[in-house]
Amino acid sequence: MTPEAALEKMSAWMSQLYGERLQSLLVYGSAANSSHHRSQRSDINLLAVLDHLDAATLDQGAEAVRWWTAQGNPPLIMLSRDEQDEAADVFPIEYLDIQANHRVLMGRDPFAEVPHFPDLHRLQVEHELRAKLLRLRGGYMALGNDAKSLEAMLLDSASTFLTLFRHALVAQGEPFIATKDEVLAAASRHFGFPAEAFALVLAARRSGARLEGGKLEPLRALFARYLASIHTVERSLENHHA
Repeated sequence: MTPEAALEKMSAWMSQLYGERLQSLLVYGSAANSSHHRSQRSDINLLAVLDHLDAATLDQGAEAVRWWTAQGNPPLIMLSRDEQDEAADVFPIEYLDIQANHRVLMGRDPFAEVPHFPDLHRLQVEHELRAKLLRLRGGYMALGNDAKSLEAMLLDSASTFLTLFRHALVAQGEPFIATKDEVLAAASRHFGFPAEAFALVLAARRSGARLEGGKLEPLRALFARYLASIHTVERSLENHHA
C-alpha cells in the first residue's frame, strides 16, 4: 500500500471510530509533503486530537493503531484538546518541528499558531542532545565487533541527531531549517565540524546501500568522525550558555 493510500485508509477509519470527537488528524515530518518519496528508513508520523482521552477511547482505536504500525509506521500519537493546547512549553522541540512541517488530514489546524519558549527550548535541546549522546556511546561500547549492529546504529540515529542539530541552531539564534541536507550544511558551518560523516550516513539511508560496505574497521572509523561531530555541537551549546 502506498503512503497516501495508507493515510486515506487511516483517516477514514479514525473518522468512523470517533466521529465528531476527532477534532484534528494530521501527518507531520517529511511525509507531510505529498510529493515526498520515502527513503529506505523513513516512516509516517500521525497525530490525532480528540475532545478527551481515557482508557475506553484508547481501546476504541487500538485495532486501527495496530494496523497502522504493521505498515511500518510509528504508533499514532493521541492528545486531548486540553493537552494539545497546553503542551507547547513541555515539548518545544516537537511543537516547532510539527508547526514547520505538517499537513492537516481532518479537522482544524491545531498548530497554526504555537507559542515559543526560547529558554525552555534551549534546555530541552541540551538535555536531549546529551541524553542521546550518552546512549550512543553506551550502544557503541556494547556492540563489540558486530559490524551489522554498528551500521544499523549509525543509520537509525542520524535523523534524531540532525533534528537536534536543527534545534541547536535555533537555540543559538539561527533560523529554523526544515530539510536534513540544509540542516547538516548549516550546522557544519555554524559549529565548525566536517559534514562528511553525516553525509555518508544520509546517502546510505536514502539508497539502501551498505554503509562503508558493511566492513567493521571502516565503520568504526566512520563512527569516530560521526561521534566527534556530535561532541562539537554539544560542546558549543554548553559553552554558549556557560
